[in-house]
Amino acid sequence: MPEYSGSNRIIIAPAVLLCLLCFSSCVSAAPTYAPTEGKNPLPVYFTFPGGEECDKVLWTFGDGNTSSALTTDHTYHSLGIYYPKCECELPGANISYTYDYVYVIPWSSSIRDSVTGGKPSQVRVNRSSENLGAESLKKQAEGLAAIGEMKHAADAYADLQKTSDLDYDTLTTYGDVLTGLGRLSEAEVVFKEALATNETAPVMKKLADVLFSLGKTSEAIDVMNQTLILSPQDAAAYGTYAGFLQKAGKTTEALDAYNQSFRLSDNQPQLWSEYAGILTSIGRIEQAAGAYEHAINLGSSGSDVWNSYSRVLQKLGRKDEAQRAKEQAMNTYTPISSSMFGSNDNIPTCGIGSLC
Repeated sequence: MPEYSGSNRIIIAPAVLLCLLCFSSCVSAAPTYAPTEGKNPLPVYFTFPGGEECDKVLWTFGDGNTSSALTTDHTYHSLGIYYPKCECELPGANISYTYDYVYVIPWSSSIRDSVTGGKPSQVRVNRSSENLGAESLKKQAEGLAAIGEMKHAADAYADLQKTSDLDYDTLTTYGDVLTGLGRLSEAEVVFKEALATNETAPVMKKLADVLFSLGKTSEAIDVMNQTLILSPQDAAAYGTYAGFLQKAGKTTEALDAYNQSFRLSDNQPQLWSEYAGILTSIGRIEQAAGAYEHAINLGSSGSDVWNSYSRVLQKLGRKDEAQRAKEQAMNTYTPISSSMFGSNDNIPTCGIGSLC
């Protein structure tokens, strides 16, 4: 393991940092099924993650049969194309899902590649807060969040806040929903409201991350400083703190924060890779090579890591090792799949019983 490079202890300045959350689009927990096609008789597995928050769930399989189970198997016994549906009922809300099809065919080979199973082709949400009490509206908001309908969940939480004072847990969840939607300025306000009721390290970390993403780096560092005072053994928080400090141009303090994080938990391959990148940027190439090697030994194996490792080895004149690292980078490179941008996965034009 490479030696730590930095001071032996870290002094928490009026600035400390927190893990950087990905504010990507929220992943919907929509009901799905698999397989989408197969030989008759065809058993299909239906599941609804998050559906336990629904007052009622109804699967309609398209062959005259239904089920109210969250997770169920259903077997199709006749050739044909079937169009399943699913519904979730919440106080003041109904969510309906429609799908492309289930295709029951007379042969075993697959025409349509569907690794992830059937996903909804359309989702309709009918929601109202009219005549709902605080408890019912809270259940509506929680249910919408649980099934991944974050925009509607945010609307429900906003309506709830107009009718009653929200407690710490509800405010925290509301802040998470706003964060997931990228509505960071609103999330900042809500997290601060939560902290006014209960000052905790987890919500401070969320607030710091939001502030950092809004470009309020100094304020984010201040909040992270308070977080680490409350949670001084949080290795991940020190790692995030290091990233904030680096963004603020405080390289020496950032290196100290990385080292403190490693002392608390060495097994952080991604963090070791980031640490190596900083060392490279300030010309500490030998230490950077050791950090990249350690990151790889811990399990970091993406093409970016191997390419970076190859470059520092090249700078050190270790050409054979640099070439081997370059070859590893080529072996681990994953091209962008067209499936990441959608699918041309349409219903086959051939008729049932044909060989396509």
